[in-house]
Amino acid sequence: MMKRDFKLGPFFESLETGVCVFLLFLMSLVVILQVFSRYIFNYSFVWAEELVRYLMIWMVMIGAALVQSRNDHIRIDFFPLLAGHNGRRIMETAFRLCTLTFLVIITVKGIKIALFNRLFESSGLRISMLWPTLAIPVGATLIGVYTVISLIQDIYLLCAGPADRSGDEDEGSSPGNPATGRSDRGASPSGEES
Repeated sequence: MMKRDFKLGPFFESLETGVCVFLLFLMSLVVILQVFSRYIFNYSFVWAEELVRYLMIWMVMIGAALVQSRNDHIRIDFFPLLAGHNGRRIMETAFRLCTLTFLVIITVKGIKIALFNRLFESSGLRISMLWPTLAIPVGATLIGVYTVISLIQDIYLLCAGPADRSGDEDEGSSPGNPATGRSDRGASPSGEES
């Protein structure tokens, strides 16, 4: 893949990872507390299930953005692999444009729903329903940002000449080290030819 010139990318990825880990920890803690309370003290917290549900929605949306930043969403790549390099780039660009269109719709509709839901209160936590439903447009926006970055990279690689594609080849398919011009096959870990 093309090397990232987006310097804030690793920072945001680590931030999103940290948020997802924290949300998962908090969900686990609330569930353990709820089970312990129910079976030991015969008392249930009315807000526990609702809190876990809302935290999971936020975690899924932030996690989906994290996966998009790494371009690791599940996909069927049979036809793009058959299409060759330029065909694969064209298909990836078309897929990203479709994804971006879907994300714009989700963001706009999600904002409308979140603003409408701000008038309602959750039954257990007694918070505005704005906060749980805000996860959808926020997550779609984050996914959209990463999609736009990947789209720009795809268009650049599609328009770039063969000399600019050296970093885009699949691992193991390049004939040698572009820095030295020598083949890396048969090289020992110390860098000497075997």
